Amino acid sequence: MKKILATAIAFLFLGTMTAYAGSFGVGISGSYALIDASGKETEGAAGSETEASVNTKDVDNFAAIGSIFAEYITDTGFTLGFEHVPGSADVSDKTHSRAETAVGVSGADTSGAITRKASAEVENFNTFYVEYGDQAYLRVGYAQLDVNTQETAQTDGGTYGNTTIDGLNLGVGVKSDMGGFYVKTSLEYTDFEELSLTSTSSNKLTADLDVTQFKIAVGKAF
Repeated sequence: MKKILATAIAFLFLGTMTAYAGSFGVGISGSYALIDASGKETEGAAGSETEASVNTKDVDNFAAIGSIFAEYITDTGFTLGFEHVPGSADVSDKTHSRAETAVGVSGADTSGAITRKASAEVENFNTFYVEYGDQAYLRVGYAQLDVNTQETAQTDGGTYGNTTIDGLNLGVGVKSDMGGFYVKTSLEYTDFEELSLTSTSSNKLTADLDVTQFKIAVGKAF
């Protein structure tokens, strides 16, 4: 569904640039964002899930996010653009840990009491978007985000790799002019697809990630 949305936005972008006159805009934005995630880790083989082998966790973090954008503003109320968030942000405001008792191979693996630590960060938050409205506007977009897992590998726990997930970006906002520049104030929500990873020891991790932003953007049209 989200890839279909991306294709539709691309065709709309090309068609609008061909059919209507307008101007190009570039700018920067700052937002206060809530990064919310819920996940489940299943240890061991499929079909062997028990209370001890399934671990769930809900985490969130508030972060200040800056971005740069470029867009094409038509005379018919449509704006089509691309936004990039440089840098990275933590999914949670702390590293999470849990104590376990491990049984390892003598002389090779960890055994006894251990503490597993895990956290994650997100980066390369990119969005292709369409906005409609001259002052008050609606926004829909296709987003991508890189998720980097950061866990402590011990005994049979293994490590997870990194991945890229797709998302649907929705927003509402208002525009105004300010001394040769334009200002956009908006509330946006991005719902990402379910993240699914398998560790080097065949453990399974699934997670749902959402980002809510209050954003102020300043641009210059040419």
